[in-house]
Amino acid sequence: MRVILITSCKGGVGKSTLAANLGMAMAQSGHRTLVCDCNFDMRCLDLLFGVESDVVYDLYDAAKGRAPLAKTILRDRRCESLGFLAAPYSGGDEITSGELRELIDACALGEGYEYIILDTPGSRISPRILDTGSVTDAIVIASHLESSIRAADITGERLQSRGIENQRLVINCFDFDSALARTKPGINEIIDRSRIRLCGIVPRDRELAEDAENGEPVVCRSPRGNCATAFRNIAARLDGRYLPLFDGFSGWHTRRKIKRLIGAV
Repeated sequence: MRVILITSCKGGVGKSTLAANLGMAMAQSGHRTLVCDCNFDMRCLDLLFGVESDVVYDLYDAAKGRAPLAKTILRDRRCESLGFLAAPYSGGDEITSGELRELIDACALGEGYEYIILDTPGSRISPRILDTGSVTDAIVIASHLESSIRAADITGERLQSRGIENQRLVINCFDFDSALARTKPGINEIIDRSRIRLCGIVPRDRELAEDAENGEPVVCRSPRGNCATAFRNIAARLDGRYLPLFDGFSGWHTRRKIKRLIGAV
């Protein structure tokens, strides 16, 4: 079992979008994957998956034993290997670390999930999640924004202090033209300043902003696009496969541009 924490101390960097698309990409590759919405402050993964009308029971019901997992976990209609556990409408603050740990164990041992992805709130890393001792991996998200890069560095330090050493960085909404023009921080600069190993780069694309409106992750809606390719590449790297940084990207990339991008940043 791998429990992957999607996190950053800064809100609005794309944690939920990454959680939804990474979960779908993992499931599409054949792994039984569960995505848990642990953002008790601003639940939204049900919207990204398009199941807001299907949620009857949620994480609170599962953690408190008010409903069996078979009823609280929603099976995705597009991919049978993917499950979703919604954040509670209320009562999230009453869930303890011990209850979360038992829930995660039950999902892995009882339901057979290989990957459990935890989407977290912005502005803080929930102590309750860290105190479970269940997290095996953390993905920290940053963008071109100076505040997000600083937040990634702070997030990495906090995770390190809690014993979570297997950290990977995802650069989200990356603007290739700005990086080439050096008007925004480039790849190497973001890595150096965040001090976290890179796992993947998701290009800036208006389609990502439309996920909540469409209720369908971009890996399903536009499977051949660069964003979908980026999420699949991240999933493959987490699964232990080696892929070049921009493997499968189309359109903007040429050998000359890639050399300029890597060499200039």
